[in-house]
Amino acid sequence: MDTARKSPGFLHLLPLKGGGEWLHMCIRHKETSTYLMDEVALDDLIVDALMEEDTRSRLRVRDEGIMVLLKAMHLRGEEMARPEDMISMRLWLTPDRVISTREADVDPILEIAARLAKGEGPVTSGDFLGDLVEEHLDEVEAQVEMIEDDTAQIAQLIGNLELEFACRNMADTETRISGFLRHLGPQRPVLETLSTLRHPVLDDRGRARLDDGLNRLLRLLETLQSLRDQIAILNDQVSRIQDRRLNRSSYVFAAAATIFLPLGFVTGMFGVNLMGLPLEDSPQGFWILTAICLGLSVGLLALFRWRKWL
Repeated sequence: MDTARKSPGFLHLLPLKGGGEWLHMCIRHKETSTYLMDEVALDDLIVDALMEEDTRSRLRVRDEGIMVLLKAMHLRGEEMARPEDMISMRLWLTPDRVISTREADVDPILEIAARLAKGEGPVTSGDFLGDLVEEHLDEVEAQVEMIEDDTAQIAQLIGNLELEFACRNMADTETRISGFLRHLGPQRPVLETLSTLRHPVLDDRGRARLDDGLNRLLRLLETLQSLRDQIAILNDQVSRIQDRRLNRSSYVFAAAATIFLPLGFVTGMFGVNLMGLPLEDSPQGFWILTAICLGLSVGLLALFRWRKWL
């Protein structure tokens, strides 16, 4: 595959420790698809999948090789993406070579390339796939642990009635959980198939490693689903607290209106411009009316307290 170096989409060609090769190319150059079909002689359906920009995690098995599409994170470098905005990894694996294409860098690919450049890393293409899945799940696991910590912090904020900060953090956490579930869910059937697949690319140890990866993925999916349920419970708790606050405020306003309603009636009666009103000619009439209103207010307030309405 040395001729790939002349292609504009060439990124690197690294030897595997067992004698195979790993060719990494960029899909942003149309010459990449031409090279893969003409020089590598890949099936056009395989090439189309390797060149597709918007991919979903899936698997295609042929006698001559295995095509694997997965999503992984890019958290390194200046162009890092949000953890839940995963980027596609596209692989074609045969017993003696690995071909990968990318639209943007992903951390597991960068990590394996760095290890191979130091003379370490995978021996065979099956080991390459196992290392890739392990690196990918290591990063996901670290992010899920961070989400667990954030969820615990949100619960503490709600317990302290700091709802404004809790709601802000809750929306961001819920978005991250949804993103991980959307990208990790389709990877489950891929790993389920690979962990039991009889193919020259995968030996018994390779299948066992992928089975371990499947168990880790299932545990992460269960944790994410549990965190989503916890966020839903916390959201309900916030709604109940806000409803209680609103009901309490409405009750206080209603009680205040009830206390002042009789006062409004009394002052309204004394405010009509008619002859014969009580205390009309008394120089102490204003103070007597004020005392009546105050006494009525105190009496109503005492009644509300006695009935435990306030």
